[in-house]
Amino acid sequence: MAFFTAASKADFQHQLQAALAQHISEQALPQVALFAEQFFGIISLDELTQRRMSDLAGCTLSAWRLLERFDHGQPQVRVYNPDYERHGWQSTHTAVEVLHHDLPFLVDSVRTELNRRGYSIHTLQTTVLSVRRGSKGELLEILPKGTQGEGIQQESLMYLEIDRCANAAELSVLGKELEQVLGEVRVAVADFEPMKAKVQELIQSIDNSQFPIAAEEKTEIKSFLEWLVGNHFTFLGYEEFVVGADQDGGHIEYDPNSFLGLAKLLRAGLTSDDLRIEDYAVNYLREPTPLSFAKAAHPSRVHRPAYPDFVSIRQIDADGKVIKECRFMGLYTSSVYGESVRVIPYIRRKVEAIEQRSGFQAKAHLGKELAQVLEVLPRDDLFQTPVDELFSTVMSIVQIQERNKIRVFLRKDPYGRFCYCLAYVPRDIYSTEVRQKIQQVLMDRLQATDCEFWTFFSESVLARVQLILRVDPKQRIDIDPLLLEKEVVQACRSWQDDYASLVVESFGEAHGTNVLADFPKGFPAGYRERFAAHSAVVDMQHLLSLTEANPW
Repeated sequence: MAFFTAASKADFQHQLQAALAQHISEQALPQVALFAEQFFGIISLDELTQRRMSDLAGCTLSAWRLLERFDHGQPQVRVYNPDYERHGWQSTHTAVEVLHHDLPFLVDSVRTELNRRGYSIHTLQTTVLSVRRGSKGELLEILPKGTQGEGIQQESLMYLEIDRCANAAELSVLGKELEQVLGEVRVAVADFEPMKAKVQELIQSIDNSQFPIAAEEKTEIKSFLEWLVGNHFTFLGYEEFVVGADQDGGHIEYDPNSFLGLAKLLRAGLTSDDLRIEDYAVNYLREPTPLSFAKAAHPSRVHRPAYPDFVSIRQIDADGKVIKECRFMGLYTSSVYGESVRVIPYIRRKVEAIEQRSGFQAKAHLGKELAQVLEVLPRDDLFQTPVDELFSTVMSIVQIQERNKIRVFLRKDPYGRFCYCLAYVPRDIYSTEVRQKIQQVLMDRLQATDCEFWTFFSESVLARVQLILRVDPKQRIDIDPLLLEKEVVQACRSWQDDYASLVVESFGEAHGTNVLADFPKGFPAGYRERFAAHSAVVDMQHLLSLTEANPW
């Protein structure tokens, strides 16, 4: 039910202007009206008519007051519960207002933080304003959208309505957290160009490497780094470190002078326990591998809520000793996940090596199957997995492509922070419930503290679930992959699966298959809830034994 009616957005703006005129001077009205036009610019008329005009005017005036004075050195963040007595308008939700000089990732990062903290977003209005300000930050003029020129500043304004905060303490905490997130955005964006320049430095250093690197590999590494800065990677941080040895492992020794972007914030105040790494991670970091990949330990609060990727260049001496590691932290851009694996430097060599090792003809059935598997394989697996392990996994996937069975492939992160799982499930039984069962088995067996997942459907009879599980690197859990797979299969079994297996076991394969075909609908849901599958087999045996002479 609409709270007011409007024939068009222009009609809405006319009504809004009339409502605003009751609260502001005639002199200020043209500027406020221009602001309101931009403030509600992309909001649909249907959405607007679900709110009271008095509340729309109230939130407009509140945002306008936020604009009246602004110091670019400090963003404005206001989180409050609107009520008539204090604000002149009301909402059942909490209002969040953010004013910041325009930067990339602001809206994404604020939205991500709110979602991370469990708040549903009911209203989201964003606009970039072209403004003139005085020497003390006072608002002089709002200009038509997109206006550029001397003395004109671009400012990002966000207005959101979220689930209502219960008290003043919650409002205060949320406001401070959003300010921290915005601070992280500023640091990452400020050092974006210096980080890209650092990539160019490292490209040059590869040519001067003391460690003998094959010419083809050297070219491919440089091509990958060039590809990275070509809008394929959102740089969030950079750091350099060496690995120190301890009696029962090792520790990271960072060079504070190398920090760029989020490294300046994330590496501040680290304890000795934070810097400690297990012996297997020490061995990994000392491998003379010029280019390596991994995941950061904590999800990003900038841009999107994923675990950032590490891309590392190791400087190695002539004897194969790692002198230091130069590590970028960031997020691959969305284009990477749609780009063919055959054009992405470095992993294209892995793809070529696997295809050559398989011995499959490119135009033959298996060759095409292999090519498709490689094309849709998660990019994390292609970047991070050594060729030998990747070959084994890929060949196993090719063999199960058209078989209705569950398979689970597990690999571990070299730092011990993550386990990566690819679970293939017949798509006719796949559901959210099945995915949750798989996830629960993995969480329990790996003692994981967090899990992200992505589901992929193709023309295959199998659906694929990619899971990334956060684990404690201090607890090395030995997992038998075959036993784990059996647990997953068992967890995913339905009553109907158990019944079908028992029918074949009891009647024999030929007769059992006919029984299942003759009674395709099986037993009703009420029966399945009350009786176990083996009881159903007994009942089916009795049913089939009935004749005219023996009807009971």
